[in-house]
Amino acid sequence: MKTALIFFKRTEEPVDSEYLSSVCGAFTSGGIDIERVEMLSLSDDLAFKRSLEELRDTADNLIVFGENAEFDIKGIIAEVMETEIIENENAAKFAEAVVKSTQGIYRADYALMPVEATVVPNLKGAYQGFMLEDNEFSLVFLPSEAEQIIPMCDGYVIPYFETKYGIKTYRLTLKYFGDESALSQSLEEVRKFSGEKFFYSLKTVCGDTTVHLTSAEKCEKKDFDNAVRQIVSRFRDNIYAEFDTTLGERLFDILKLRNLKMSAAESFTGGRVISSVIANPGASSYVDEGIVCYSNDSKKSRLGVKEEDLKRVGAVSSQVAYEMAAGLILSGRCDIAVSTTGIAGPASDDTHKPVGLNYIGIGMKDGVHVYKYLLTGSREEITETAKNTALFLAISKLKKL
Repeated sequence: MKTALIFFKRTEEPVDSEYLSSVCGAFTSGGIDIERVEMLSLSDDLAFKRSLEELRDTADNLIVFGENAEFDIKGIIAEVMETEIIENENAAKFAEAVVKSTQGIYRADYALMPVEATVVPNLKGAYQGFMLEDNEFSLVFLPSEAEQIIPMCDGYVIPYFETKYGIKTYRLTLKYFGDESALSQSLEEVRKFSGEKFFYSLKTVCGDTTVHLTSAEKCEKKDFDNAVRQIVSRFRDNIYAEFDTTLGERLFDILKLRNLKMSAAESFTGGRVISSVIANPGASSYVDEGIVCYSNDSKKSRLGVKEEDLKRVGAVSSQVAYEMAAGLILSGRCDIAVSTTGIAGPASDDTHKPVGLNYIGIGMKDGVHVYKYLLTGSREEITETAKNTALFLAISKLKKL
């Protein structure tokens, strides 16, 4: 089986090796060997047409990531594949659902595809994918964003290739929060100990890691399950889901399962924690309030933080994070409270505390626990990592109930 990939980028931009590794890994971890990768210019329609014509005759499978192409890429596909492009009704329904949930604007090209194509649903973006067969040749057309490609690959493309080639594999997605290097080392140890019975790929964004596990060819289910059990047992405290989800979605699910209400008091995370939960339909039943108490006056008036503590230890302190969470719990309107206070940068405040220093409070009626972190990276990376950390800590607390 010869499989080729075609990507597009601006001529002057360097190749994003992390992006390529992530996308290619989504296929190789599913047992699909990639023999050729082409990176074409966004505007080079002639180069794309030449590659498509050649690969149609020489490859078994071609996967095109063409949403960002600056020419009529679907028109060229239709010309070379000797077909026509229409708006697919099923694709339109998927696209309209995504547009509605994101309050975006529907574009006709979201659902355009060849007449004979099969839709590859994109549930995380409006631009829909498709698969087209021509004798033994298969063309798969997908969007360009890795966050959209990977679930489409796992849910539809890999199963299609498994059926086409009689590949029998087992797959599992784990969501992990913590030290990626420790996870990677452990995965490799388990993989070698199991006789290389599975493949894995990791994608980490601001501390949040998605782990894709795929069985090797001819691996029995019991061997794959045994390897998974070893991994889960080693990182039980760090794995927050055994399926593809987000921290915000997982926290919402647990609040709903336990029938609990949450509140958050955020300083430097600026409302990101509570927004991650509110993004889930039905959140009004499980969220009481989210306060962005950026100033000291807000911390005092809204949460009862003591002025003497603000003067003594400063807003970025364990004591203030404690009082912020305690203020929410003492209101009696929530079952779990999350507080965040820290310095995201790019410069420190007048206390000269280091950029990246932050404190996260997790409180319930049995008390408040405060966690201290010193994060690195840009202002955005520090803020997003702290938000993810706060969500994970809340999940960990609720899972122990």
